Amino acid sequence: MKRTLKAFLAAAVALLPMATITPGTAAARGVGECSWTQATLPLPAGTSWADVSAAANGGWVAGSGSHGNAIRWHNGVAEDLGRAFGQQTEVNDINASGTAVGMTYADSFEDDAVVYRDGRFTALPIPPGHRTARALAVNDTGDIVGTARGDGSSFDMTIWPAAAPGTVLTINPDPTLYGDVSAVEIDEQGRILLRASTLRTDYFVRYPDGTMTKLALGTSYVNGFRNGRIVGDWYENDDFVTAEWDLTGTVVRRLDTWTNEPAIDSGTRTTGIYRTADDDYALGVWESGVRTHTLLTSPDSNDVRRPVLTDDGVIATTIGSTGATFRHSCPA
Repeated sequence: MKRTLKAFLAAAVALLPMATITPGTAAARGVGECSWTQATLPLPAGTSWADVSAAANGGWVAGSGSHGNAIRWHNGVAEDLGRAFGQQTEVNDINASGTAVGMTYADSFEDDAVVYRDGRFTALPIPPGHRTARALAVNDTGDIVGTARGDGSSFDMTIWPAAAPGTVLTINPDPTLYGDVSAVEIDEQGRILLRASTLRTDYFVRYPDGTMTKLALGTSYVNGFRNGRIVGDWYENDDFVTAEWDLTGTVVRRLDTWTNEPAIDSGTRTTGIYRTADDDYALGVWESGVRTHTLLTSPDSNDVRRPVLTDDGVIATTIGSTGATFRHSCPA
């Protein structure tokens, strides 16, 4: 549902010159006449730019705007959610009910983890012994995961379970070994892929019953987790490749083209940005590891940013300073 967390965009993004955006291939290679239809996401009144960060089934898209405001779109209609508690607000994920999660900033520093539902923002409880928190992902059940900052520079993976409102849990597979533990994503089955780091980076899957399994992925670059699919970058033969692993840590497939920070759905689809033979930046789509579509290209990396992907066939991204969606359809 979500895009990997990045720094909040500065207002200067709106002033960047627009590069030439070239529409890509409309029809798939070897997939009949299936195609992707592009639509621009409108900006709320008074907002000069928006950065898309998340999407979910049912036409939901979310992001952040030029005034430090949270934005939610439903079926292409924009809704300005404002600034939570008057603070700069960043949205990191949204679910199929339109529940959005993210965090606020105070004096440019992360402050509260927040959730938007029932028409208002609510601050999520900060775990005891921690100073701040951020919400990174939410599944359709309403379980929220993120990270909380403890004393010093330590971070623990944090869970706000939907079944126990007001409860907050922190997870660290080994506090003597890991000082920075964060959720990559939570899937619809309630499994959480978490990243644990100190001098090295390890990955674990936490199951709903609380058990955890350590995965030997052989990489520090993991970007997505959905329905047991794990996707990221792997260094092989002096070059990066995009790889997909299963819950045992076994490589399932490699994409035929390397893509930076790929996004996946619950089936076999992947999307991401890749470099063309002309060294342009292109938004691509892969089915079972084979690239089937190029949706657009640009010589400027700022004009084609990392997409997010839903299970009902929508890719959402930021093109220049506005959001856009691509909807997949095939003839009956």
